[in-house]
Amino acid sequence: MSVAVLLTGLTGAGYWRMGTRQQLLEARVSQGVVDSVRYAEAIALIRSLESREDSIKHRVAVVRGVDIRRFVWPHLLDEISVAVPPYTWITDLSPREPTDSLATGPEFTIQGNVGSTPALTRFMKNLEGSPFIENVNLIATEQVVLDGRAIQRFSLGARYQEPPTGVIEAVPIGWVN
Repeated sequence: MSVAVLLTGLTGAGYWRMGTRQQLLEARVSQGVVDSVRYAEAIALIRSLESREDSIKHRVAVVRGVDIRRFVWPHLLDEISVAVPPYTWITDLSPREPTDSLATGPEFTIQGNVGSTPALTRFMKNLEGSPFIENVNLIATEQVVLDGRAIQRFSLGARYQEPPTGVIEAVPIGWVN
């Protein structure tokens, strides 16, 4: 009988212990489910923020791309005007389709008149000396008579190039006293 009481007591203690352990495990599982839901919400929020960050980075890149190119033509006009030697005048400056698929900047054509061949050569060398202009080439030249004088009509092709970083000085706009 004492063995039966002992076995019954041990069996009862085992059930009680298993019930307690089951309650602990159920509490852990329910806490895990709560944590899992919370982490899933956090992960969804992080993914949403990363998506917005990518979208914002793309928009900023587009704006920067536009901003970088907005001074191309003013720089070209300035450099061309400095390069024009005496007895040379420009009649047309226009963009043209790139001849090279790897071109980094816009290509353009300069048309004009010049009093002599050395002046045209000097003009081409002055253009090539600019940090903003590359690949200057003579497209066409012809001798014409204008107001009783023989001049040369010319057409040049060239391409804008990104200058070295030390050439352009970016200064913020401030108050002028």
